[in-house]
Amino acid sequence: MSKSVINRRQFLETGGRTVAGGIAVTSLTTLTAAGSAWAVTLTVFDNPTAEVLVAVCRVLYPHDRLNDDYYMNCVETLDAKAANDSDLARQIIDGVAKLDGSSMGRFLDLIELEQVKVLAAMEETAFFRAIRGHMVTALYNNPKVWRELGYQGPSFPYGGYLERGFNDIDWI
Repeated sequence: MSKSVINRRQFLETGGRTVAGGIAVTSLTTLTAAGSAWAVTLTVFDNPTAEVLVAVCRVLYPHDRLNDDYYMNCVETLDAKAANDSDLARQIIDGVAKLDGSSMGRFLDLIELEQVKVLAAMEETAFFRAIRGHMVTALYNNPKVWRELGYQGPSFPYGGYLERGFNDIDWI
């Protein structure tokens, strides 16, 4: 039986590669799992409908700085509202079906410019007005979104803008 002797440098080099490889694989798995899982609870909408609604919200209110979690929260609150209003639920589900049944193809497969055209064609519908009205409130009333967009929040509780932010312009 022959003994294999490795020195300290070989041990550290081999161990470092093994640990770094394990970290890379673990990180990749975590990112993949986080990207494909819904972190919200839906009762009325199924996942394909919710995915289309997230895409609609992102097209209507595009912010590169915001990840899909913020838009998914908007869909979750819309789902909760639709759970209490069967007419709204039917309107949303039918509207999403019309988006997917447009002459341009499945909504999620379209490029952003084509998605805008499809939504523009539906601008006068009750579906579009319901989505737009809900999403703008759900997205921009979220203090986490405020932080991401650089908005400090309302100033009224702090004495108004005269006492908070009025003279913040340092470039004049």
